[in-house]
Amino acid sequence: MKGLILKDLINLKSTFKMLGLMITLFAVIYIPQGNGFIFGMIILMFAMMVVTTISYDDLAKWDAYALTMPVTRKEMVLSKYLVMALLNTLGAVLALIVGIVGNMIMRQSFSMEILVIIGVLYLVAFCYGSLIVPLIYQFGAEKARLMLILSALIPTGLILLLTQMQIPLPEAINPLIYLFLLLGFTVIMVSGSYLISLRIYSNKEF
Repeated sequence: MKGLILKDLINLKSTFKMLGLMITLFAVIYIPQGNGFIFGMIILMFAMMVVTTISYDDLAKWDAYALTMPVTRKEMVLSKYLVMALLNTLGAVLALIVGIVGNMIMRQSFSMEILVIIGVLYLVAFCYGSLIVPLIYQFGAEKARLMLILSALIPTGLILLLTQMQIPLPEAINPLIYLFLLLGFTVIMVSGSYLISLRIYSNKEF
C-alpha cells in the first residue's frame, strides 16, 4: 500500500512544482485584496490531482502490470482514496498557512472565518473526489471530467433560478449546523464512493 501511494506522489513531483508557482502568483494577487478566493483555488487544485494520478496510470498501462504483482484490486482502489485524502489535507494545510502568512503581511488578526471557509472547502474537495473517482473508473478520465462539469451546472442553475424567482433559500440559526450536515454527508459520500469504485474496478479487465 505504501508503495502505491509513494508511486503516485513521485509521479506528481513536477505537478507540485507547477502548483507552487501558481499558488505564489495567486497569493500575490489576492491576499492584498483580502479575497478568500485563494483558499478555494489552492484546495481545488490539490483535489484535482487525484484525477491526474489515475490518468498517468492509464497512459502507462500501470494497472495491468501492477495486478501481476502481489497487490489486490481492493488495495489499488483504496490507495487512490488515501492519496485523495492526503492531497486534500495537504491543500487545506497549505491554504491555512497562506491565510496565516497573508494576515501577518497585511498586519491583520487571524479570523476564525478563515478556518470555517477552509473547513468547508476541505469537505467539498472530498465530495468532488467521491464523485469523480468512480466516474473515471467507469468511463475514463476525459468523459468523467465532462460529466462532472455538466452535473455541477444543474444545482448551480437551480440556485440561480430560485434566486431570480426571489424564492428564499433555507437558513439556519447556527451556521455550524450546515458544517456538521456537510461533514456527515461527506463521510457517507466517501464511503459509498469507495464501495462503488471497488465494485467497478473488480469487474474491469486490463
